Parts: sequence; structure tokens; C-alpha cells
Amino acid sequence: MKLNVLLFTQTMHSLLKSSLILQDALMVCSQILTGKSERKFTSSLLKKVNEGMKLSESLEEYRGLFLPIYVSLVSVGETSGNLGEVFGRLSEYLKDRKNLRQKLIQALVYPVTVMICALIVVAVLVMFVLPRLEGIFLAFQGSAGEIEFQMKNIKRNLTVLFIFIISIGLVILIAAMLHRISERCAWIIDSFLLRLPGIGKIILTVQMHDFSFAMKLLSSASFPLVDALKNASFVMTNRRVRYSVENAARKIADGSGAGAAFESEGLFPKYLTVWIKIAQTNGNTFEAFSQICDYYSSESENIFSGVTSFVEPFFILLTGVIIILVISQFVVPVFNLLGAL
Repeated sequence: MKLNVLLFTQTMHSLLKSSLILQDALMVCSQILTGKSERKFTSSLLKKVNEGMKLSESLEEYRGLFLPIYVSLVSVGETSGNLGEVFGRLSEYLKDRKNLRQKLIQALVYPVTVMICALIVVAVLVMFVLPRLEGIFLAFQGSAGEIEFQMKNIKRNLTVLFIFIISIGLVILIAAMLHRISERCAWIIDSFLLRLPGIGKIILTVQMHDFSFAMKLLSSASFPLVDALKNASFVMTNRRVRYSVENAARKIADGSGAGAAFESEGLFPKYLTVWIKIAQTNGNTFEAFSQICDYYSSESENIFSGVTSFVEPFFILLTGVIIILVISQFVVPVFNLLGAL
């Protein structure tokens, strides 16, 4: 099902802000949204809510459309009674993600297209061009043994290159499947990704932004710190970070200081732990997580800006490497064979 999640979220925020109850907001939403998918979706939600289901439970059935943070925060909004504010915050969050995604896509379109074309050229050379050239060269019987040997080398090198590229794609695909079906594998993969230079920092920054965003909303609804941390942990898509948040919550419940609990995990950035210590001192959790959220929002934008400026030359360089390999393993040997005739 195709659904404009941002439009749905903005519409629900506006309707709930005007003091409509949830059922009335969903009914009006189904009438306002003109798309067939949107009408069907909101009507389905309204039916489930009227049957006694929570909105967050209804959204669980559409996990492919909604981010984990979305469903988790809607559940928080239902518990705290500020669902309208949650939809407003989610609208801002989705707009920011959409802008970042568009910047990244714009930077990737050209270099990825060039790289795909280079890979197609390699596949065509291996499957179609090489067999034809082999037949042509072998027609010259005087050099048949040498030509056959050279052609086998060319074929082997191009095949190895092609298999190597396909293998990388398969490894990534298998890792993604294991991450989805096994909690243990997901924890191992997520822990490994956090240790990768550069990539780990990007992942941790995004996770800290989502975490602080959830805690900011929970703090504004006056949730106790331990309860807020337990709810916010469900927002984390990285299992290693989620485990650390849950572990910190358990330590705080057992009597440890909030700052010490987060520091002892050895994962969280110093900026976050310092502000948690400030919140522990002055008791203003909302202000602390507002500062953390603003900081990591800016950090996320800076990182994605850096990524978009880096990926284009990286993919162009990668494409150049593929082209050089094709020339060295195919074009040069073919010309050598032509010269030997």
C-alpha cells in the first residue's frame, strides 16, 4: 500500500489540535485525504479503534509504512494523553528525514547510474562478447594454443571480478535477512556496525537523535525517568544501543545515578552523559533532552551533508576502478592477442 505518511501525520496533528477526539479525527481524515490508499487506510484504522484497539496497535499492522519510532511514540502519546503534540513532533521529524533523504538521493543518482552501467558492461563482456571473440581468435590455427590460453585467462579474470561484486551484494542481503529474523544475529551485526570507523559514528549519532527526541516528548508528559527510558528504548533500531538504554534504566531503578548508569555502559557520547548529569542535578529532564535533541539534530544534518558531498566522488572513483579493471583484464589482453596474429 502506498501512503503519504507525512500528509497523514500533519492532517492528524491539525485535527487533534482542534480538540477533536481520535475517532472523529480519523473520520474527518478519511474524508479530507483524497487518495484511494489513504481513504482505505484511515477507514481501516477507524474501524479498529472503534472495536477497542489502540491506535498504536492498529499501526503495528503497517510496520512497513511506519518507522519503529513512529509507532512507539504514538503509543507514548496515547499513554500520556498528548497524542496531538506527538503527531506534531512526528511531522517535524518526518519532514527533516524527507529533506535529508532527498539530498542523499540527489547526490547518489548520477554516480550510482554510472556504476550500474559499468557493471552491466562487465556482464555483457563475460556473457556475450568474450565467447564471440574466442571463436574468432581460435579460427587462426597457427596461434590456437596461445590464443586459447589467453582467452581462458581473460574469461577467468572477468568472471572472478563479476562473482566478487555479486558476492558482496549477497553477503549484505544475507546479513539483512539474519538481522530481521534473529535477535541474537541482529545484536552481533549492530555491535559490529557500531565499531566500524565513520559508519559507527553516523549510526550512533542518528540513534542518539531518535533517543533524545523520544525522551524529550516523554519528559514533557512528566514520565518518571525510568519509565521514560523503558519506553524510549523501543525507538532504538540498533539492538546494541537499545540494550544499553534498557541496562541503564535497570541500573537507575536499582539506585544508581543516571549519569553514572549511562557512563558505565561505555557506549554513549560524552555530550549525552554530561547533560544527563545536569538533569540529575537540577531535576529538569525536559530541558536536558531538549538540548541533546537540538544538538544531535544539528549533528545529523551535518553528517548527512558530509555524506552527500562524499558519496558522489566515492562512487565515481569506484566506477573508475571497475573500468580500469575491465581495461586491464579485457581490453589490453585482447589487443595483445590481435598484435600476435
